[in-house]
Amino acid sequence: MNNEVFREEGKKLASILYDMGLYREIVYEEPDLEDLKETTATSYPIKAFEKFLGFYDNKEKIAFNPSISFNTDFSYCISSCRYTSEEGKDFVSLDNEINATYASKAEKALEYFRKRFGIKGSFQFNIKRFRRYDTAKGMSESSAVAAAVALSLINNVFPGMKEKPAVASRFARLVSGSGTRACINGLSMWLSYPGINTDQSFAFKLRDNPMNFHYGIFPKKRGIPTDRAHETAVKSIFYESWIKDKYNAIKKGIENNFNESFLLERGQEDSLNLHSVLLSGELLIQTPESIELIGKILDFQKKNDELYLNADTGPSIMIASREKSIINEFREEVSDYFLEGSFGFHGHESREAKFKKESSEFFSNV
Repeated sequence: MNNEVFREEGKKLASILYDMGLYREIVYEEPDLEDLKETTATSYPIKAFEKFLGFYDNKEKIAFNPSISFNTDFSYCISSCRYTSEEGKDFVSLDNEINATYASKAEKALEYFRKRFGIKGSFQFNIKRFRRYDTAKGMSESSAVAAAVALSLINNVFPGMKEKPAVASRFARLVSGSGTRACINGLSMWLSYPGINTDQSFAFKLRDNPMNFHYGIFPKKRGIPTDRAHETAVKSIFYESWIKDKYNAIKKGIENNFNESFLLERGQEDSLNLHSVLLSGELLIQTPESIELIGKILDFQKKNDELYLNADTGPSIMIASREKSIINEFREEVSDYFLEGSFGFHGHESREAKFKKESSEFFSNV
């Protein structure tokens, strides 16, 4: 990998985004801690138009390229965080169970976070996921979990800080790269490139969520661990050319203000590129069922090219169009279970208020 080339591309891009008023470096404040304080936050998952796989810095979770996404409403996550001045009392409760896997991921990030700010004490999390589906892979559910946890943590530690979503974004990536963008409500970009100042690699809003298209997803089961996809991608002989293409695509996106036509077209193009890179590493993340669905989408596009697909590291397939009638027409040709998406993210407010009360009771009993 020619990291120096991508470093220069990233620096040029950062300068352009700064001039546009979109990207500003974070000025970090000192923690303002209060024993037994509880804070709660909600986050929605994302779907990427410009994707990423592979880390230039595995410890800091710095990606080789910037990435772009918008929030979906297929699920959401609420996290309550309690700080205690007692040390060695960290834990993570996920969906009413102490979860060892999430606790392990959180512990590494928390140790880094405490060291960064000289914090003593422990952080305890009570997390709840709310889904519109049973189970599926490729729905970016983990992005909502990482973002909600990070937001509840930053709300607790930096209550008066103006840039809380950006700071949360900076630390969410230590748990999930996609969680970096999920911290930001709207169409967002995560600025990441080789050699970037690690404290200044975070996501920021490009604008509010795209509104001028319709979308939905076909949830599909079967899981290939995302870490495996990261490892496979960087070994591909096509990986470097894939990254080069991304920087060129983002420049084009800036030129047309990331309009919906560009985003939809780019989302499909980069989805197919991502799967090609993984296939070159002999990793097939699709299932026979999802491959058949992709084939039907591509056949449909021969008669109507206003339908677009989008897929990440899982067999779930999103479709989108500026015309809802086109989505409805395609749905008539398939029998796969379908979830319609929207841009009106409401309904969690009452659940969040209820969850805050439940969490207070939960924390008082542990």
